[in-house]
Amino acid sequence: MKMKKLSALLMALLSVSTLLAGCGGGSQGSQGSQAGGETYKIQLAGSVAEDHPITQGLYKFEELAEQYSDGRIEVEVYPNGQLGSNREYYEQCQQGNIQMAEGGAVVLANFTDSFKFMQLPYLFNSRESIQNFLNSEDGKALTKKIAEESGIYPLAFFENGWQALTNSVREVKTPADLKGLKIRTQENDILLKVYTDMGGNPMPMAFSELFTAMQQKTVDGQVNPALIASTGNYDEVQKYITDVAAVYDATAISINYDFYQSLPAELQAAVDQAAQEACQYQLKLSAEGEEGAYQELADGGMTVIRLTDEEREAFKATTTGVYDWFRQQGTEPNLDTYLEQIQVCNDKFTNGELEAITGVDK
Repeated sequence: MKMKKLSALLMALLSVSTLLAGCGGGSQGSQGSQAGGETYKIQLAGSVAEDHPITQGLYKFEELAEQYSDGRIEVEVYPNGQLGSNREYYEQCQQGNIQMAEGGAVVLANFTDSFKFMQLPYLFNSRESIQNFLNSEDGKALTKKIAEESGIYPLAFFENGWQALTNSVREVKTPADLKGLKIRTQENDILLKVYTDMGGNPMPMAFSELFTAMQQKTVDGQVNPALIASTGNYDEVQKYITDVAAVYDATAISINYDFYQSLPAELQAAVDQAAQEACQYQLKLSAEGEEGAYQELADGGMTVIRLTDEEREAFKATTTGVYDWFRQQGTEPNLDTYLEQIQVCNDKFTNGELEAITGVDK
């Protein structure tokens, strides 16, 4: 692992030195030419363990991008926070020091206001409606807007999943059970508002610091999808998990926009195709893995609380004011347009008009 980190550092330094030497624009990934044309190297930073579906999706992207580019694109995946925290390596991607990065919606929202609304509570009724929205005309316009605003272009959105709440103090079955619990959330004002209104005491903290904080009782618990808890061995430091499912975390697979635009058209197409197919692959892995994650955590000694629809409605009722609060922030002028399209997508799911998992129109 230490050698891998050293390798990551050396490659990052090489990328910077190449840029300073005059490779210019977004083409810092360029590595010369072959008979088939110029070749490009892509460093792709990720946050979670190698066996997590997100990382498996990154490896699938690596395989497909190299295949569809006939070897002119070489991808190196650095999972498990090897290139820093989510925010740190997203900054590297934005600055062009690395070419690609994976990060949840909460991370992306730190770089553009245009994705913040996706953390609003109980916004979608299914994973299928989420993908349907993100691949709609509104969703595609949104990703282009993000690219133009931030310099980071989301190629696809993998699934991190519905946030569950874990803690080491007591079972959480009602909002009242959250009172006084110190709950780590990502650094995001909407999440802080959501879990404050639910009755908890949310504390923003970098993901890389979380396990130690739970181990040392700096925090009582945290919110993340069950697969994060399972692959991160949270059963070693937490006793209870509740599928509150207030917020869905769509994980952006993003590329430096200047670098993307510097690619020849045929390589842009190869990257686009690889990202979309890797996304379909990852969504299926994630859906299959979610239930297994709850079982693994139970086998590890955690008490698993699966809320009924009525019990979940009690949590939902505490968060209705979050929407009015968000409107008052004035950060999303297109909110009503997005909410209308999201309702269309939710209705499609309810009416059985979407393909399972992928959310493609039938």
